[in-house]
Amino acid sequence: MAQQRQLAIVEQRVVMGHLRWLTLAAPGLAQRIRAGQYLLVRCAAEGSYDPLLRRVLFVAAAEPALGQIGLLYAPTDRGLAWLAHRRPGDVLDVMGPLGHPFTIDDRTGTLLLIGQGHGLAALLLLAREAVGRGRSVTLLAGAVSADELLPPFLLPAEVEYQSIAGLGSADFGLQLEQAGSTSAISNLQSAIAWADQVCAALPDDQLAALGAAIRAVRYRWERGFASVLLTRPLVCGVGACGVCAVQMRRGWQLVCSAGPVFDLRDVVWNT
Repeated sequence: MAQQRQLAIVEQRVVMGHLRWLTLAAPGLAQRIRAGQYLLVRCAAEGSYDPLLRRVLFVAAAEPALGQIGLLYAPTDRGLAWLAHRRPGDVLDVMGPLGHPFTIDDRTGTLLLIGQGHGLAALLLLAREAVGRGRSVTLLAGAVSADELLPPFLLPAEVEYQSIAGLGSADFGLQLEQAGSTSAISNLQSAIAWADQVCAALPDDQLAALGAAIRAVRYRWERGFASVLLTRPLVCGVGACGVCAVQMRRGWQLVCSAGPVFDLRDVVWNT
């Protein structure tokens, strides 16, 4: 059963466009949280159940020495809009950590991260973990508008960061434009060709494009090469409600408890 916690807000600030950064005092979580795990945050006033459902937030940073964690989100609904008005000292009702994290293979030297949407927060923490372990990391990030792009200062300086705005739902692998560097990676396939491992956080309608790009450049697609965080609605976090059930090649799985990170080879996507 997920642990329920009362966590105090240390800081809340706007980082770019609609994106907000929320820092929480969480000594225990900061020591054990891993990239890909998430929290269920109650976003309603004390004594109120409107809105009823907790909001899913992926952990974007962990600072064990400070006993703090960082969350990146956009106030895109009523609950998150309530959260955006909380101030330092306010206490949040939180459940977590939940889910299974990304795993970096011991043999991985070059790690490619690919993301769009709110799952990008998990890739921020993964980039920090990978750089801390001496890996070479590139992040390819897409967004519908420039206001939704990750600001580069949220990433470790060692990460090569490329981004593209104005992205349609199925366009991620077509032409990624270079941001802030002269050593361009022209498209998704060329990036995958040199990567030892790929970790992605993408909407469902982009999984087929990612799978096709991998097959186009790799003669063998080994298990563990490509992992994906599925950004389905995660309501209960413990596998009780069944809302997040997803079809895998070996049967149905619950994203909230069996995932949210899965081997991309196991996911059934529409082609």
